[in-house]
Amino acid sequence: MGNMEGFLLINIYSLLLIVFISIVFFSKKRLNQFEDKVYGRFLIFSILINTTGLILGFAVVPKYNVPNFLQLLFNRFYLISLLIWINILTMYTLYVSKKDKNNFEKIERKFNYFNIFNTVLSLVLPIELVVEGNTALAVGPALIYSYAIFSIEFVAQIIMILIHPKNLKNKKFIPNYILSTLGTGIMVNQIINPEMNYLINPLFIFIAVVMYHTIENPDIKQIKEITRNNELVEQTYIDKSNFLFEVTQEVRNPLYNIRTICDNIQNEENIDKIKYGLKKINNSIRQLDFVVNNVLNINSLDVQKVKFINNRYNLNALYDDVVARVKPNISNNVEFRCSIANNVPYLYGDSIKLKQVLYSLIMNSVKKTNKGFIEFKINIIEKYDICRVIFQIIDSGLGMSIDKINEILSITGEFDKSDIEQLEKSEFNISLCQKIVKSLGGNLLLKSRLGKGTEVILTIDQKIYNNDKNNSLNNYDNNLFFNKRVLVVNQDKNINNILRKRLKESDINASFILYGMDAVDKIKSGKKYDYIIVQDDMKEMSGYMTLKELEKLDKFNIPVIVILDENKNNIKDQYIKDGFKDYILLNDFSNELDRIVDKY
Repeated sequence: MGNMEGFLLINIYSLLLIVFISIVFFSKKRLNQFEDKVYGRFLIFSILINTTGLILGFAVVPKYNVPNFLQLLFNRFYLISLLIWINILTMYTLYVSKKDKNNFEKIERKFNYFNIFNTVLSLVLPIELVVEGNTALAVGPALIYSYAIFSIEFVAQIIMILIHPKNLKNKKFIPNYILSTLGTGIMVNQIINPEMNYLINPLFIFIAVVMYHTIENPDIKQIKEITRNNELVEQTYIDKSNFLFEVTQEVRNPLYNIRTICDNIQNEENIDKIKYGLKKINNSIRQLDFVVNNVLNINSLDVQKVKFINNRYNLNALYDDVVARVKPNISNNVEFRCSIANNVPYLYGDSIKLKQVLYSLIMNSVKKTNKGFIEFKINIIEKYDICRVIFQIIDSGLGMSIDKINEILSITGEFDKSDIEQLEKSEFNISLCQKIVKSLGGNLLLKSRLGKGTEVILTIDQKIYNNDKNNSLNNYDNNLFFNKRVLVVNQDKNINNILRKRLKESDINASFILYGMDAVDKIKSGKKYDYIIVQDDMKEMSGYMTLKELEKLDKFNIPVIVILDENKNNIKDQYIKDGFKDYILLNDFSNELDRIVDKY
């Protein structure tokens, strides 16, 4: 195969390959990420390099009689493409090597300005043709400048990689390694064999093809499926929250039924019986109030209220450690049951003190249970980045009196010197456990009957540790090509049913929640919505209070639309002055909802 035929075939095959890769890349839906944007430019200028190089290969052959000015023009186009190509690769290398990628737009603008500068110089610097044998070579300041800039940026890329040795294993630098190894080999070979000058352009194409497999370019279809599953899981959490909300109302009713007991003893003349009855009532109220407010009521889960300890721990490992330590102390006459919820997350907290408390509480059950059972359970309630951990220790042992329970639960003092000494010696009692639990921001409940056994419930709210994969998924979730998203904060089921049907007809993805504070937490966690619809009159937090809490968040700019009752039709403009973007009037709900959907 002759030199010209080799040049022709290799460059044509390379051009077809890069065009095919470009079609595949640009035809697929992809994330709006910096790497994808840069790679799109990289493909375009790889095609330009190969195209201008191919045309130039023909133009410099004397037998084709191409005018000198056209040869010089294609030489300049080739140099411009070459400089922009290496500049894009340098910018990509800098982006990948930087740990902090914030404000990279400013750096990108500088690279763009440098491209303009290089383009101008490539057009104005002198260049001339020198005929050697059957070909014409371009020489002059334009080529010297271009090759110098190419070499400088190539060296800069290597330096960026070597500054941080960990970068050497990063697959995203493979294009740089190919350029440094094959590029050097091709240049040496070309010096030895000048006739083999047709390999450099295919090298650029090869780098572009390899780079396609190294950039962060996840499969959108797969990510959409994962995100859809994530939305279903999130909806499960919301349904669980709604269920707990309704159950909470049901659990609070027995508190009022206690009045019946009061009526039964109000005519009792025996003071001791009255006092005992009141103690039982007080203890029952304490138990119900604890279950409602410290276990079931997830509305109290707020990251701002959690006592944060910067120590990551594995709840499964904590559970295994406690169980392994307790088991050798269990009598053969006692059945030890233990269980933990599935898919528990990593948490932030003081796992050492938690293990000490749990061990002490279980050992207290061991000492007082000669036969029967001891049960140790761990359950969780998750809400965005907060997790309520519920520890339960139940036994069929001796139990304790109401007076003793009230005495323990009334302890609120701080640690003193003797407590710290007991803590260090692992000599615990339940009173000390109560102090430790309070210091950790948790709550402790004792339910016991003499001769019947004891139940201990320990609840503590902990911040969830989010790894890079979860953060990436949230980032993909907010950038995928989904339809509009709406967050609805409303406690009226009938209105929710109408909203759900109407929004679904318009292909709008809607999330429904009951609490205003949940809306605040969702926005805090990074969720994005096109607009928020909020009911005006809600329990616990009104629509106006919800809006004001949202406005406290940094860079919050999502339109909030309020649903107004008929009796507020005359003051609807006041709600706009208060900060709401728009309103939906219940007296004309269907038409109002259509107006909002069309407008936003």
